Amino acid sequence: MTRNEFVALLRTMEDGWNAGDAGMVAACFTEDVDYADPVRYHFSNRAALLPFFALAPGEGQSVVWHALVFDEAEQAGAAEYTYTGSYTYHGLALVRVRDERISQWREYQHVSEELWEMFVNGPDR
Repeated sequence: MTRNEFVALLRTMEDGWNAGDAGMVAACFTEDVDYADPVRYHFSNRAALLPFFALAPGEGQSVVWHALVFDEAEQAGAAEYTYTGSYTYHGLALVRVRDERISQWREYQHVSEELWEMFVNGPDR
């Protein structure tokens, strides 16, 4: 996968989350994906992601990518983001790809109602 293909894959995820389409988002992952927040949850297959990505009708969800990096030789990347669903999370995901899909996703995130700029810059900057 090239960097441009990686960006396009994450843009597809963004479109799916913004449309509330859990299936569209889940389709960006391999069947045997390793998806986790190391201290809160772990999913080891794409089917388990569908209910995790789905929200109750009317809740709405969205994602904004702030920074995307990709190492073509390692087939690994990182995505800095804000996700809004039941809560607003600012975070970073470390990603590995295989066969044009995400095979590993590790997210590290914080619940915050602050805007991204305030969150990353802090009150004293």
